[in-house]
Amino acid sequence: MKYIAKKIVFSLVLVLFIISSGKAQYQLNNRLIQQNKLGVNVAYAGELDKTRMSLVVGSTPNKVEDANTLKWQQVTLDLPLGSKLATATVFTKIAAGSFSQMQIKQAFAYRVDLSENQTLSVGFGLSFNQQNIDFKNGFTPNSFVDLNDPYLSRENFYENKLGLELGFVYKFKNFQFSVALPSLGKEKPYNNEVTAYTEYKFKVGKELDLVPSILFAQTQSNRYELTNSLNLNYQKRGWLQVGYVDNGQINMGFGLNIKGLGIGYNFGYVQQDKVSAIFGNSHQFGLFFNL
Repeated sequence: MKYIAKKIVFSLVLVLFIISSGKAQYQLNNRLIQQNKLGVNVAYAGELDKTRMSLVVGSTPNKVEDANTLKWQQVTLDLPLGSKLATATVFTKIAAGSFSQMQIKQAFAYRVDLSENQTLSVGFGLSFNQQNIDFKNGFTPNSFVDLNDPYLSRENFYENKLGLELGFVYKFKNFQFSVALPSLGKEKPYNNEVTAYTEYKFKVGKELDLVPSILFAQTQSNRYELTNSLNLNYQKRGWLQVGYVDNGQINMGFGLNIKGLGIGYNFGYVQQDKVSAIFGNSHQFGLFFNL
């Protein structure tokens, strides 16, 4: 019990630290999905049965005049509390010029053994969400902005909301399927309405695994993003990734695992002219620590 209590206290301290130091909120932009499942579904807390911390950062240039580069970052801390119970903290921030969003989320997940080869994990998360506009930082009004708006007389404007999330992960041997509802409640936070993910691991000889996956993300405006990915894993020491997003982006990545430290990189190439005229190629880096 002392061991569990110590981990809970450690997790809560991290939450308070991030809330006190963060100024922004959340938007899904997860391209290293197979290494960062906790970032899209709270029910993945405790999946690896070990304490794990991750840091993922990314950037997407914006080619529109006077627009800013989109910067995305996510920090997760996964703490098993026993053989079936786990807690996790997820901090996500996205910023572009004077606009920023932040989400800090505390989650708990419990795994049920349905049979020798089947498990069902249920996760619950409570989040604090904030949107912020800093008029002193790169705010360039155009002809559509009313300069007499009283909001523009402030140094900044922000809005806070609380959010609830519910997630499920079903596993059967090498197959898994998960679904999350990140925006429960009447007051909708700014994250996605529905997120679903599935993957299957094929054994290719003794040393290689081939893992195709699909990530589906639906937003409040009923739009959706579909990300297809194919990973080739070598003895859990390294991996190669290729994927495609339905907005016309091709993803390529690689990673290494060295004594409890994982390093990953993903490059997103925009091949459709309509999209590439607005957004440039994206980059995403990830560090994953087994503590």
